[in-house]
Amino acid sequence: MDEALKICPECEATLDAKTYKLFHVWVCPEGHGTLYPKGELEKIAAAVSGIGGLELRLWNDHERFSVSESPLMSPDGPRPMIEIRDTEVMHIMVYGDPVTHSLWVHTGEEEKLVSHLEHAADDVASYVALAAKEAVSVFSDELPLGEAAGHALLSLKLLGERVLRALPFIAF
Repeated sequence: MDEALKICPECEATLDAKTYKLFHVWVCPEGHGTLYPKGELEKIAAAVSGIGGLELRLWNDHERFSVSESPLMSPDGPRPMIEIRDTEVMHIMVYGDPVTHSLWVHTGEEEKLVSHLEHAADDVASYVALAAKEAVSVFSDELPLGEAAGHALLSLKLLGERVLRALPFIAF
């Protein structure tokens, strides 16, 4: 973890470093928000959604994410951050450092983000995509066949469970 001093863009307090099992962040001691280093928010999103390899694409999907200037300064250094909004889910907003790609998320926005990820991950299409990706891994030379087959079977099991949960709501 980068131990450089991080400053809250809201109150200028020194951020507290927190390390969890899957990720690390810096948290404002006054409760204004959390700084996620590059890639950490994706780890959390993948853990919450249960879908490995989830990519948020905040920095390169200009059709889905709108970007505008922000008055906030980066906790990583003396430069302005940018405001990033998902055009499909406009009520969720994060701030990003265009140099380090770290993300500042206000308290309250985290709950909205987690709720959105849980809802999006419950979509059958997510499970179909995961099952297809894992099935293709069986043909990869990078993974041992047994491990790839295990991933494929697990993803098909998840897909089956999701379809069974949806059955009462499907009109025949």
